[in-house]
Amino acid sequence: MHATEKEAVELAAFQLRDIAFLWYEGWERSRGRDAPPAIWENFSDAFLEQYLPWEIQQDRVDQFLALKHGNLSVREYSLYFDSLARYAPSIVATMRDRIHRFRAGLAPELIEAYATATLQDSMDISRIQAFT
Repeated sequence: MHATEKEAVELAAFQLRDIAFLWYEGWERSRGRDAPPAIWENFSDAFLEQYLPWEIQQDRVDQFLALKHGNLSVREYSLYFDSLARYAPSIVATMRDRIHRFRAGLAPELIEAYATATLQDSMDISRIQAFT
């Protein structure tokens, strides 16, 4: 939505209901009148601390680190990967880190097939460049 960090908090707060909205109002009051506008990182950290205890967050990180393609389809593996990666942002801080971690969990035969396909593509490109 291209929202600023402040707007992201306002949009999230607008969607809160019942007890979560009461928590948000209390959180805003606890920040004090002179506090700068809340940014997403502060809101997100406070919300997770309130509703997703550290032990559960750490369990999700452990699940992420142990995630393997195994008997899952690549689509299922990708969905699990994405859903658990958000609990380990420091592990997948860059796209290169994310790709490395994703590839590390794939079944060995897929990695080998990928390497073969990549090599073949490189050879095809080299052949095309030789003719131009």
